[in-house]
Amino acid sequence: MVVRQLALGDVLLTTPIIRQLFQDHDGQCHIDVLTMMPEIFRNSPYVRRVFTPQDFNDAKGPYARVINLDLAYENLPHLHVVDAYAMTSHGSPEKIKNKRLELFASEADRQKAKFTQQTKISGPYVVIHMRKDKWPSRNLPEATWKGILNILLEHTDFKIIQVGSTHEIAFDYHPRLLNFLGAFSIHELREIIAGAQCYLGVDSGTLHVAACTDTPVIAMFSSAHHRLREPLERPTKARFIAIQPQVDCYGCQEHYPPPITGVICHRGDPFSPPCRDAFDIDNVRQALVDLSLCKI
Repeated sequence: MVVRQLALGDVLLTTPIIRQLFQDHDGQCHIDVLTMMPEIFRNSPYVRRVFTPQDFNDAKGPYARVINLDLAYENLPHLHVVDAYAMTSHGSPEKIKNKRLELFASEADRQKAKFTQQTKISGPYVVIHMRKDKWPSRNLPEATWKGILNILLEHTDFKIIQVGSTHEIAFDYHPRLLNFLGAFSIHELREIIAGAQCYLGVDSGTLHVAACTDTPVIAMFSSAHHRLREPLERPTKARFIAIQPQVDCYGCQEHYPPPITGVICHRGDPFSPPCRDAFDIDNVRQALVDLSLCKI
């Protein structure tokens, strides 16, 4: 039994661990997962059954081993999340032979994404996730997001696919801005991102969905340093470009006393930390240039 209850990105980051456990036993094992994000493991060839806390009483124990990854990286904040999980599951990050994340889309997922690409998008596109969640440092001001959108509109010809939950940010002031908030399952989203010219976002679960593809990623980080969240073991063409805020306390999260389950900024307003307002969005334009996606 492998346990990691929340959140979307944190649960998705367990997938290399589960794959390695399966391979450690040459597939001669049953792996169950306890999580509040069961959809992540749909179609996984490594997982026998997924339980939520509500139906855990149906679990087919006893288990030879229970690996509890709740608070695993929160207690080891100086390590990449996958490496922190590996310390709990295997005692060493080096024992995880492949640290790439994965999702297993069905044919129906692929067909829905293809239909959307052909009929609702119709042309080359980029995907952007403008997060609005509970961690203040990861919620960039709407003015910053609008500035990034304006760079995309002015310096590229791509359609801009805005994804995320229905409570998050999307704009409609230009015909190339397409609102798909709440439109996709996690597997459909993977397929949509896989067909994009690039993915843009912040440190979020959707970033880790993008890590399951070969699509180039441009991501903005604040309280968590990018080296602790970056996509691992993707091919060279799957570029990852981290945009850092212009503050000397970048990546403060790993320096707080563990377990770290949230960051309360001690330099200014806790609900409006300086890092969220310290991004030079011209760095996004330069990242697009580096990916050969920008006209200037």
